[in-house]
Amino acid sequence: MKIHILTFGNFDNASGVTKTDLRLLMEAGKRLGHEIEIISSTDCQLTFSKEGPGILIKGKTLKELGVKRLLVRANFLGTNVEFRTAVIKQFQIAGVAVINNHLAVLRAKNKLRTMQSLGKGKIPMPKTFMISSKEYIDDAVKYIGKFPMILKTVTGSHGSGVSIVESKRGLRSVVELIMRNEGPEPLMLQEYVRESKGKDIRVFIVGKRILAAMERIATKKGEFRSNFHLGGRVRVAEMSRKEKDVAFSAVKAIGLDMAGVDILRTNDGPKVLEVNANPGLEGITQASGRDIAGEIIKYTVKFKKVIK
Repeated sequence: MKIHILTFGNFDNASGVTKTDLRLLMEAGKRLGHEIEIISSTDCQLTFSKEGPGILIKGKTLKELGVKRLLVRANFLGTNVEFRTAVIKQFQIAGVAVINNHLAVLRAKNKLRTMQSLGKGKIPMPKTFMISSKEYIDDAVKYIGKFPMILKTVTGSHGSGVSIVESKRGLRSVVELIMRNEGPEPLMLQEYVRESKGKDIRVFIVGKRILAAMERIATKKGEFRSNFHLGGRVRVAEMSRKEKDVAFSAVKAIGLDMAGVDILRTNDGPKVLEVNANPGLEGITQASGRDIAGEIIKYTVKFKKVIK
């Protein structure tokens, strides 16, 4: 079977993480007897006429290329999230079975939307305050309760856009610096879960299955982020029934078919830190010893759901 993988940006300029993930997926696909083709978003030209929306990829139609199933690697951050997810939607409108769909990616790529979806689903999460003006720093501090606190930008992944602040004075300085430009995006202020001690659980879910779970541990001195590509150590994690239920509930709330759910183990039980629409493959493969990329390809082959 021919399987297409959508990646964002120019492959030659892609990060090492993106290239590693694509290599693992391509190798798994070929090993399983499938033809894998990469589609770059920069080669996707969107068309509109009375016949409806369409896509040309390097001048060829989806029918000419045989695009029927599309595995989305949403390897983008920051600005233009709306446009990039619109590219995914264009494939959906054309009748392509897409993993993950545009709306789920949009929710996952914007932390405000993520928190709204998790909150609506009553998913346990760290106490969070969204701040859009420096005038309300005192309100944010009062709501969160105590320092240190975690400060996040609305768009960010792999640990980018995340910092720890130790005092109100430090918080005010950072917020004023970021918000001095007109019309800045809001910032997220979140409680610091001291008992997690630079650790979290990454749960890798595809469809209705947990393929693997790993504990990520920050190893660098002074580093509170546990991300694998920031030098975090990984090992297999044994999960409780409650942790599994919370992970599945988070994925359902966002609407993803494939996701990495980051969970903190707290004194009040498991809390969802993040839901990732583009979870990295290298760390979870190393920790679990499983062919995660192969399982993703198998799922893609069977996937037929078309959402327009």
